[in-house]
Amino acid sequence: MTIEISEQDRKYWQYEYDVVAKYLLPLLKKWGFESRNQTLLDVGCGDGGGVAAFYDAGFDCKGFDIEIRRVQLANLLKGERKYEMVTGNIYDDNFPYSNEIFDLIVLHDVIEHLENKTDVLIKLKKCLSESGKILITFPPYYSAFGAHQQLLNSTILKLPYMHLFPFYKNILLTKNNENQTFVKEIIKLMNLKMGIKKFEDLLDKCNLKIDKKINYIIGPNHIRFGLKPLSLGIFGNIPLINEIITNGIVYLLRK
Repeated sequence: MTIEISEQDRKYWQYEYDVVAKYLLPLLKKWGFESRNQTLLDVGCGDGGGVAAFYDAGFDCKGFDIEIRRVQLANLLKGERKYEMVTGNIYDDNFPYSNEIFDLIVLHDVIEHLENKTDVLIKLKKCLSESGKILITFPPYYSAFGAHQQLLNSTILKLPYMHLFPFYKNILLTKNNENQTFVKEIIKLMNLKMGIKKFEDLLDKCNLKIDKKINYIIGPNHIRFGLKPLSLGIFGNIPLINEIITNGIVYLLRK
């Protein structure tokens, strides 16, 4: 089936590409992770812009996403690049490429949406090479837009930190003029409450070690708003405070 590629699709693909090319790849290099001749799996690859950037940097790439249209877009927008992206569900026992081994597994703003995080991380750990790493990024729940409420139309409901108020969910459920897919996802994120401490406790449970991490007050994803990333420096290590002022975090994990 042929799908139409809108201007918004192209812009979003370019945004995905730029986040990886301009920020995540230089960060990996700074952390000592070389890209040449390394195998990579992008879990939740979206429209594939990030995969294209990794490929252009020398990675041998594969990716998958649960949304059929996004995978179709990814394969159309990749142009002549030679890599594979397919539709698949990470919750399945035989998720795509589950029998292969990778040097880098990427979950770019995916982990906060997953309900079975422990199972997923244990599965992915089995797909790592002996020296392989997992790159995970996400906006912590207690940050300004930790429930992704910026997707809403309502000026008040999309304000920073609004999702932390007890009455927020009840009001949100009354808004029939909002995209109900967004509403459902926001409520799911509110139920999951994936903050920094909760995530790092999960890593201990999965026996995954933090190789490197960086907290941002302005994250790489915020380039879509014309902003430049700004790290928190030493403030990113202060418990409780970092939960509130970290608007994006990047982890590099190892076995």
